[in-house]
Amino acid sequence: MYKTLKEMYGSEVKFTQYLSTDINSLNKINALLGLPTITKAINEYPIPGGSIDVVGFTDKGHAIVYEHQDQTGRADQTHVGKTSHYARVLKNQGLKVSGAVLLCESIDQIFLDTFKDIRWAYERRSYNSHCNVHAVKSQWTEQGDYVPCLFKEHNVIAKEDRAIVYYRDFINTFAKDWSIQREDVSDSAKTLWFRDISKGEHYIHKLKSCYKVGIHFNSPTDQDKKLVDHLGGRHNQTKSTYEVELPLTSSDFDIWLTAEKLKQQIRTQND
Repeated sequence: MYKTLKEMYGSEVKFTQYLSTDINSLNKINALLGLPTITKAINEYPIPGGSIDVVGFTDKGHAIVYEHQDQTGRADQTHVGKTSHYARVLKNQGLKVSGAVLLCESIDQIFLDTFKDIRWAYERRSYNSHCNVHAVKSQWTEQGDYVPCLFKEHNVIAKEDRAIVYYRDFINTFAKDWSIQREDVSDSAKTLWFRDISKGEHYIHKLKSCYKVGIHFNSPTDQDKKLVDHLGGRHNQTKSTYEVELPLTSSDFDIWLTAEKLKQQIRTQND
């Protein structure tokens, strides 16, 4: 049984004041979303016409917006709008914004879909990172520990349950927080496609002789090619690819870990 914001702090203001001093809790949120680690945070960060609940900064000076719903707990249109608006304001002020997060206790699907629509611009072009907006659930243990988590609606597999068959158990055990795109199954290969922060397509191929875990970029930009070169990948006329080959005896954990390591390598390059 978890406690609510109202039970723990009484008001949004008191919690966000505390949250700005608790870098560890802010980084718990970041870890859920694949956002970079921050090293400092400012409460009531001033902007024209008002202020932002909390703005965190990485050691490179990149900003992350944290907006919290009031004590009612349920996300409303005002706070949803504020979250993406604040990120754009900071971007227009010349800051590199890595993302924006609405913290709340419940949220309607329509708002999750709104954030997904906004993230589309970021998923197509990584320089639109101010569009990397998300919702995260705030909750506290009986002992008062803050344990944010992703909403069940963020579990993409639930939306495409009929489309995922072969990799369903793998996703349910290891990859519920991945942005799953689709599953392709044929006699020669069984492939799971998913995305992370770049516009590249991550994949797990199960072939007759091995597994291949990697990423490819269709019509890669110079930046994409540079990333693939850094990873040690290859190019052809239309595509840039990097992949790791694993034996068929590899466990699901080994496959997941290889995919996660690749995601982290790419995030480091984009930080």
